[in-house]
Amino acid sequence: MINLDGMISIPYLKKAVFTGSEKAMSFLIRKKSGEEGDALEAVVWPGPFNFATTEDEKKVSHEFAFDKDGLKEAVSWLNRYYADHFAALEKRETDPQRN
Repeated sequence: MINLDGMISIPYLKKAVFTGSEKAMSFLIRKKSGEEGDALEAVVWPGPFNFATTEDEKKVSHEFAFDKDGLKEAVSWLNRYYADHFAALEKRETDPQRN
């Protein structure tokens, strides 16, 4: 489970990109500026390669409000995405009864 409490904040994301991973899933959270103002963007992709070397077709992103609540929603989304798309895959790969 991804828990970023105390690791990142909105002031941090104003100046930097946060990257991390949860087993086979890599992710980043960053500020995204647009015509309608700033937003948080969370992006996930399969590891082991970094963001720059992973094909865009393998990346999935979602936007959130650029505030504390948006950051909490982004982390919740990352955890849901991991559970829905990576946890089952990892279980299949480590299942000793798999053919």
